[in-house]
Formats: sequence, C-alpha cells, structure tokens
Amino acid sequence: MEVTKKIAEYVVNTSLEDFPPEAITGAKAAIIDCIGCALAGSREPLADVLVDYLNDLGGNPTATVIGRGFKTNSPDAGLINGAMSHALDYDDITVITKTHPSAVLIPAALPMAEEVGSSGSDMLLAYLLGFEVACAVGDAINPLYYDDLGWHPTGPLGALGAAVASARLLGLDVEQTAMAISLGASQSAGLRQNFGTMTKPFHAGHACKSGITAAKLVRGGFTSGTDALEGRFGFMRAFSGGNEYDPEKAADSLGKRCFMVESGIEIKKYPCCGSAHLALDATSALLQRETLEAADIEKIDVTVNFDPPRSLIHSRPKEGLEGKFSMQYCLAAEILDRRIGMSTFTDEQVMRPEAQELIPKIEMKRTPGYEGHTSWAEPLNVVEIHLKDGRVLTEQAERDNVGALRGATFDAVRAKYLDCARLALTSDNANKTLQMLDNVEDLGPVGPLASLLGG
Repeated sequence: MEVTKKIAEYVVNTSLEDFPPEAITGAKAAIIDCIGCALAGSREPLADVLVDYLNDLGGNPTATVIGRGFKTNSPDAGLINGAMSHALDYDDITVITKTHPSAVLIPAALPMAEEVGSSGSDMLLAYLLGFEVACAVGDAINPLYYDDLGWHPTGPLGALGAAVASARLLGLDVEQTAMAISLGASQSAGLRQNFGTMTKPFHAGHACKSGITAAKLVRGGFTSGTDALEGRFGFMRAFSGGNEYDPEKAADSLGKRCFMVESGIEIKKYPCCGSAHLALDATSALLQRETLEAADIEKIDVTVNFDPPRSLIHSRPKEGLEGKFSMQYCLAAEILDRRIGMSTFTDEQVMRPEAQELIPKIEMKRTPGYEGHTSWAEPLNVVEIHLKDGRVLTEQAERDNVGALRGATFDAVRAKYLDCARLALTSDNANKTLQMLDNVEDLGPVGPLASLLGG
C-alpha cells in the first residue's frame, strides 16, 4: 500500500463537513487554549531570545508573531509561535500520541492562513487534518517510541501534522502533499533528555517551522519521496526501533475513526508536565478535606500510571524550568502554596528551603503489576501522605477519557484564555480575539485576528 499517498488523498479530499460537531467543538477549544498559552508564553525569556534571533535573520513580514507586535516570514513565525505556545507547558495534550498537538498545529496553521488569506474555517480544517494524521501515525508505531526510546513525540509527529496543515492551506495536490509529508518526516526531531530547558518548547516550534518549510518548498518545485512514512528506511520503522509498527493501520484509520473524539484534547489546569497532573489533582483534593502542614510529613508515595520517571526527569530540581518536570517539586509546591500557577515555576520558588526540604521525601512508583506496560494503561494515580504521627492520608485521581474536550468545560477554556491573554493584550483586545475565536468557523480571512493577536 502506498501509505503516504493514501494519507495525502485524505488530506486533499476531506472537508470540514466530514467531521462530527463534537470534533469541531473540541478543535475550537484547542485553538482558543493554544493561542492563550502562546500569548502568556510571549512574556517568557525564551521569547526574548527567539525575537533577537529572528531580528538578526530578517525576512519577508507576512505572518504575525503572537504577543510581540511584529511580523516575520511564515516559517519563522511558526518557530517562535510554536515555542511560545509550549513555553509554559500549559498547552493541551492528547492521549493516543502522548503529544502536545495544538502547540504545533495552530502555530503552523495561523501564519500560513494569514499569508495566503485563508478563512477561519480553512484554518480550523487544516488543524483537524493535521491532528488526525499525527494521531493515525502515532497510533500505528511502536509504543516504545513514547515510553522508552527517548523521543519527545510532539516534535516528530508534530512535524507531520504541521506539514499536513500547511499543505492543505497552500492547496497542494495529492502528489505534492505526499512529498510535503515526506519532507516533514525528514525534519522530525526532539529528545526528552532536554526537558526542563528552553529546548523542550523549541521542539514544538521547530516542528511548526519544519512543516511550513516542507509545504512551501514543495509548492516551489522542491522534490521529496512519496513513501517516507512506510518505506523500509522511513519514519515509522525508524521511530519504532525497527519493529511493531503498522503503516497500513495508519492509512486505513483515517476517515473511519475520528481521533479528535476518540483521543480528545485534554486541557491543562496547571502550567507543568502533564504526567504530574493526576497526582496534583489527588493532592489538591486531599488538601481540601485535610488540615496538613509540610512539617507534619514523613514521606509521600505517588503511584503513577507510567514507568518513572518518564517525562519527570528532574527529581532534585534547581531551576524553575526543571521544576515543571519534577513530580517532587510539583507536589511540594501544591502542599506549600495550596495552588499551582504560572508564578510557581521560578528559580526562587524552586530553591526556597521549605520546598527543597520536602522534595526528597517524595517518591514515584508504578502501579504494582503494570511495570513495563505502556504509559497510561491503568486509569488512576494514587497519592499517599505518611505523617509523622503514623497516619496515612490517601487520595486518588482518574483521567477524563471520554469526548473531544477533556479536563475542562468550554467556559473554563474561555476563562483560561482571558487569564493568559491579558498578559500580552489589552483587556479589550483579549475580549475581541476571544469572540473571533469563539466563532472561528464563520470568520473571514484570519489576517485581522492575527493582527490583534500581535499585541
């Protein structure tokens, strides 16, 4: 089977009407959430470094840099907007691929739509197509890719999704779209070892830029193979460690399954690694019913649904970014502050003595009997707080696993957007952009929206 070409046919021939209303609603929520995260991320030091870098490069100003008040060329807009979307680790995740899909897809679709004058519905469709293809491929490769081989799947799968979204917005035909996907596949990258640094959000930005670059080069006559997903030396075999991958499954699932509904978009409550969120939910619930002080704690055992540490690689963090990828610090901060917010993850907060004293008392372990299984195979996380007086306080939390929009209501997504957007926009423009995004399927050319998002 010519898998990459069959996927390209799906991309070229699918319309917005082919998606159920629930998928449209989930995608709209994801777009709102992602752009809010990008606006908040535009205030981060990472954004300053990337702005300086882009100013050195120059380029044709066709696409808006979110929250920074200027335009650059569309590939570089994808780079910085994608990195800013993921800078706080506050952006959404999806279960099947264990990725942050929107931080790649929206920062690719928005600059391309702005450049070519596409409508809001065109951008929405491009997002959905990129999401579906990335999920179909991710679901058909070896689970070791996510859990053991060291790849950060947002980067490699994101490059495919961004290439798909960009190809659709540029109106590429089937042959060209297959080449764009193949060229995106050759740019796929992202190592988990860099978590806790600016490089993790760079993975999302690089994937955006890779997908946009691939589609634009192919439109200009650049050539690539048309079998880079399924080939003997292709993406799926390479990222699967050579075994347990099924290219035909990826191609056959498109149009028959709706991954937006099946896998959904999980909206984050906390600006840190999603692998810590269920434990934070459990700890928060426990603190609401118990009076507890850090000085009373002997130790904390956290039973997680993955083989530790997975993405939580910093057991003894010393910096704010490392704290985002530390179960130990996240739970310590929740216990000390009774909340986790954007101000939680500064160097000063991580290094405060009371946090550093509590951190070594917290240990992660896998649910007995699930060791070596795929991540998230079991539904629960359990937190056990052992007190010095001999009591053990226990609470558990379960992942929401039904529907396109998970972890938050649409109204909660809107509230999160305004909270984030007001860091970079006036209150009036925050409200205006939210109204436009709320009705994105009825929006004309996205240029006016992008200009307001520039800040």
